[in-house]
Amino acid sequence: MNRPTSGIAMYWQRLQGLKAGRTYTLLPPDSFQAVWEKAIGQPTYQDWKTLLTREANALAYGQGSNRLAILLGDSITMWFPSELLPQGRLWLNQGISGDNTNGILKRLSAFSITRPHAIYILAGINDLRQGKSDTLVIHNLYQIIRELRYQHPTAQVVLQSILPTRLPSLPNTRISGINRELAAIAKQQNATFLDLNSSFTNSDNILRRDCTTDGLHLSRRGYEVWQKALHQAESRLLLNRDRRYQQWLQQTPTFTLSGREYRWIPYRVRPGDTLEDLARKTLGSGEVHYYDLIALRNNINGELIESDRTIYIPQISST
Repeated sequence: MNRPTSGIAMYWQRLQGLKAGRTYTLLPPDSFQAVWEKAIGQPTYQDWKTLLTREANALAYGQGSNRLAILLGDSITMWFPSELLPQGRLWLNQGISGDNTNGILKRLSAFSITRPHAIYILAGINDLRQGKSDTLVIHNLYQIIRELRYQHPTAQVVLQSILPTRLPSLPNTRISGINRELAAIAKQQNATFLDLNSSFTNSDNILRRDCTTDGLHLSRRGYEVWQKALHQAESRLLLNRDRRYQQWLQQTPTFTLSGREYRWIPYRVRPGDTLEDLARKTLGSGEVHYYDLIALRNNINGELIESDRTIYIPQISST
């Protein structure tokens, strides 16, 4: 599938989309190829800010009653393949390559007139690469959450954990420490913390090789892992499955779903087991609304389940 692979090509594709009255996240990947494959030069940071503001204004004007989710971040966010975004709502991508938390904090007004139901933040890795302190990253993300909650009081702000890398200069022990602080801040500010780090980390506590192109940026497989996390997050927001619901689910021996009563029973995970397969066998469907019940009950983040681990799965109660 032909698609832009450089910043200048993506910039011109998105600019042509605006001129045609079409939002980037709704464009087929090869849209306006005759224009972007000939693009030369490099758009400035200000050029990107202007483009993102125009996209946000266009989407706000045409949003209507549609649900809207916003991705906010740097190049990792910017290159999220639009076709992998969860369906059933509009998406606005507000990522800029090379941006750090200070830059993001200063450009939140770009989408201030939109009416999102959720805003997903992924930022901080560029700060660390630029030699900024952990304290500064944490402080800026705290300020970003506060400002977003002020500008969008009805939106759920979702702070995503900083992803691991394969770079020796950025060990995951450091990143994990920052993420623990971010989780505490999210809870304090009544935001949601989405742990992506554990899904991307291998047994050596570094970024999974199949999830990256260069040790930092994500491969197609990496975006598919992130896609699954977004599906779960969106499902929980839609069904109001918050922390209190999870606590209830973990404490109750039985629950009712689609008119049937289920009880939780212990199960030893076998090699190759997935959440979808377990939900399909026990609940009759492998859709996210179903398999996420098992994930919530067992505090499973992401797609991988350790073999030989004992978890709880549902079983129809005897009548």
